[in-house]
Amino acid sequence: MADALDPRASLISGTPKPLSMMQGIDGSFDACVFVGYHARAGTASAILDHTISGGVVRAIRVNGQEMPELGLNAAIAGYFKVPVIMLTGDTETCAQAKSILGDALVTVAVKQAEGRYAAKNLPQDEARKRLREGAREALQKKAQVAAFRLNPPFKFELEVNTSAQAELPTLIYLVKRTTPRTVEFSSDDYLVGFKLLRALIALAGISYN
Repeated sequence: MADALDPRASLISGTPKPLSMMQGIDGSFDACVFVGYHARAGTASAILDHTISGGVVRAIRVNGQEMPELGLNAAIAGYFKVPVIMLTGDTETCAQAKSILGDALVTVAVKQAEGRYAAKNLPQDEARKRLREGAREALQKKAQVAAFRLNPPFKFELEVNTSAQAELPTLIYLVKRTTPRTVEFSSDDYLVGFKLLRALIALAGISYN
């Protein structure tokens, strides 16, 4: 709950925000912890799998690599040379995080998918215990974790759920359609590219409604 925050912390809320969940980050941060994350769209053994917008996005790829939100957001942190040192979520999300961010990342799985809307959960006290232990380990290992940085130029590919959703994004002159359901563009700056990606998803959503 917001009223339980440490008084030294601040809460950024509301939408839209230029950097979405990563709004407010800059080079003054020592590290990031991703709490309550989910797997990318199309993951069978995960809770509520989606990527940004379940009604629009089938897949997002950056430089050819399919990215869940955890990868997109870690690259924003990496833009500012801030490492992601810990992630929590279900077992499949933790596995995806390790595959993208590396084995030095501390992950804490607090549930296992039994279906998209069903989970086998840890008891609350046990989950909190593992989260505390994971946070302690992550802070101790912080110096061993490198920031997640991709190499420019950045090619963003947005694959949507229907061909109609790919139409409005192509009105942006930087964007080209490569398949009936896929648009792509390139950017030399990751943050500029991320913001354009979010705008294209919003445009594609207009076609969906």
